[in-house]
Amino acid sequence: MVYFKHQVRIDLKVIFDSLLTWETNNQQRILTYETVVSYHNDMLDICENLDTLSYHRKAIYRLHKQYGSYIYQYKRNRRTSWYIIYNKFGEDVYIEKIINNYKTV
Repeated sequence: MVYFKHQVRIDLKVIFDSLLTWETNNQQRILTYETVVSYHNDMLDICENLDTLSYHRKAIYRLHKQYGSYIYQYKRNRRTSWYIIYNKFGEDVYIEKIINNYKTV
């Protein structure tokens, strides 16, 4: 079973809202609503299926370890990766935080 910390629900909403109003280099990028929904749903599907993975990758970055012991790296495109940070207790997965590679050092 996969459980979401309340903060993760907030993270997903912030990601969704940010994609709708994404700006880069002082130029607004327009993503269609359908594209943003697809992006969000893809990430949500990954989260909801973490308990079915046969291998769980250990967190190595200090920032990731603050939130959990394991990470799933979701590479959306050549520039952006999302890190879904979680803990495991038996067969259950508890997702603690979602951050992108721009915040991971």
